[in-house]
Amino acid sequence: MNKCVKYALFLVAVCVFVAAALGVYRHADRIDADKILAHSVLKDKTFASKVQEIEADGMKAYLLEEHSNPIIAVSFMFANAGSAYEAEDKQGLTTLLSAMLLNGAGDYDALQFKDISEEYGVRIGFENGVDDFGGFMETPTAAKDMAIKLLTSTLYKPYFTYDYIALTKNQMQTALRNHKEKPNGILADKYAEIIFAGHPYARPAIGTAETIESLTRGDLMRFMHEHLTKQNIIIGIAGDINAADAEQLIRDLFGALPDDFAVARIDEFVPETSGAEHDIAHNSPQAITHFVTKGTHRNSDDFYPLYLANYIFGGSGLNSRISKVVREKEGLTYGIYTYLTSKETAALLSGGYSSTPENFNKAKDILLQEWQKLGAAGVTAQELQQAKDSMIAAHNLRFASIGGIAEMLVAMQQYQLGIDFLEKRNDYVRAVTLEQVNAAAKEYFGGLPDFVTIGNLSSDKEEN
Repeated sequence: MNKCVKYALFLVAVCVFVAAALGVYRHADRIDADKILAHSVLKDKTFASKVQEIEADGMKAYLLEEHSNPIIAVSFMFANAGSAYEAEDKQGLTTLLSAMLLNGAGDYDALQFKDISEEYGVRIGFENGVDDFGGFMETPTAAKDMAIKLLTSTLYKPYFTYDYIALTKNQMQTALRNHKEKPNGILADKYAEIIFAGHPYARPAIGTAETIESLTRGDLMRFMHEHLTKQNIIIGIAGDINAADAEQLIRDLFGALPDDFAVARIDEFVPETSGAEHDIAHNSPQAITHFVTKGTHRNSDDFYPLYLANYIFGGSGLNSRISKVVREKEGLTYGIYTYLTSKETAALLSGGYSSTPENFNKAKDILLQEWQKLGAAGVTAQELQQAKDSMIAAHNLRFASIGGIAEMLVAMQQYQLGIDFLEKRNDYVRAVTLEQVNAAAKEYFGGLPDFVTIGNLSSDKEEN
């Protein structure tokens, strides 16, 4: 096997894994700039300096100048261009696209692209989400011109060779088979199928064996032209660059994108849950469950009250209420958690845990008791203050990476949080009252979530 094929196999495996792990942010596995920033003033900085809104060629962006290190980061996202916007018979297309964009472009084949990027200290990547398709570029200031050349080559001159498309599709098929053989994969697919029945969110991001096989070079080119446009791009820029140069950078990187975006937004999804149980028959040493009910969107008035209520209940790891009872006191699971998900057209309050089959129902009974207790009685003033203190302290850690800041600037625009969000976020947390948190607890924990479970051998309601 030659070097190009070996590298392509590695690259595709990574991209498919990222696509399967929906919701995981893309900066977790990245390198050199983080080493430079480890002892930077950014580490503890809260950025009293203002975020600027800039514009170039009709595209708006948020910019935060930070000249203490010679690094520039660009994060960008194409809204409504994720897997939910694929044609039903082309599922898996954005997963294929995220892998193929780095498989040779412009003057460089896949190995040359990797080698040049490493030589200049440039990092470029793409990821497909359910709602959106995004990417990033990080570069030393001195290597900006090379970074521009590399990123624009992927956007405007991708190779999309037939051999690499076939190779990537084969890797996707292997990943799909492996996914369907594992309890977590079976559960994830069944959960989406049941909870999002009839909605595009029910589709697997990696596609099906049939749709993957059908994907072509023409599908890739057409999707890029229709979905990666000036009209639906959201841009965040952070680091060692001023406003004038940042505007020029936008023109250089994205100025040749198509102008118009004409894709219809998918329908809003609101789960209606009542404590329903869906059990998947599977002989496994662990019973695993996902549960869900309605949540609230990121820019809604009750977001912070619900966020704090959830943080106290199951969102703060081992210190959460439910973990202390089910894990620490009763010893029924190694981990139990809840979290908020704010998709483009669905806001969810979700959670999960695993246990041995004989302990599963006991753990579930305790979970529901604590769930209803929170809905009825709320939280205490002490719990709320501890949660606020923890959230405020954790917020500053996001400033340890220039790439993380650029990504946050995109999220600020995506969720319409306001240009002054970095300055005001902790004040938003401080301002939440006990009454507001308990009202949110009553609203969102007042009903019962639906459960989708695999491996609960004690159940008499098992489904295939």
